[in-house]
Amino acid sequence: MWSNTGPARVQREINTAMHMRSVNGEPVDRGFKLWLIDESWSNLCAEIEGPPDSPYAGGVFVVKILVPDTYPVVPPKVEFRTRIWHPNVSPESGAIGLNILGKAWSPDMSLRTILMAVRNIIGIPDMAKPFDDDVTRQYSQRHELFVRTAKHWTHRYANGPNCIPEFDAKIQTLMDLGMYESLARSTLSKKDWDVDKVCHNFSSLKRASSEERA
Repeated sequence: MWSNTGPARVQREINTAMHMRSVNGEPVDRGFKLWLIDESWSNLCAEIEGPPDSPYAGGVFVVKILVPDTYPVVPPKVEFRTRIWHPNVSPESGAIGLNILGKAWSPDMSLRTILMAVRNIIGIPDMAKPFDDDVTRQYSQRHELFVRTAKHWTHRYANGPNCIPEFDAKIQTLMDLGMYESLARSTLSKKDWDVDKVCHNFSSLKRASSEERA
């Protein structure tokens, strides 16, 4: 069960996060919205704007926040519901590698602290705490391709402005072979958009599967 101060604290934090207009006299660029799901104080959603001057600019990302009964002693569980190509986020599950959601958490922190940290890490990945090996490799070794891939995912999943027809055409090639769109996008992204290699591997798997059923 919630402690007596649990719902009251969450309500206060939501009000503070959404109505704070300045810090030390400087305007606050929140870059996010926060609300309850089904009027439950333990189940929240946030929309986070992609930071300017990043591959995610112009996109809006939905983040789910599950607040435990033991909050604020224990941090909330936070994950992306909008898919994102980012070194600190699982492209499949949306789980986030963020220090303050683990050992660095303090009860003095708040929902606003978390949302600001998530928005900051979107714009400036923490390469000391990568979450996904494929995204991290691409970010480090083929950064220009990473930026284009992140823009493509932002366009497709977060209504970002940057359409990349070359990537769309490669995805369609795999879809014509029978692969689902989301799987085609993930697979091509992890293979640096080498459509010939992915097509060969996929065709080989389909052929092996057919032979097993025969």
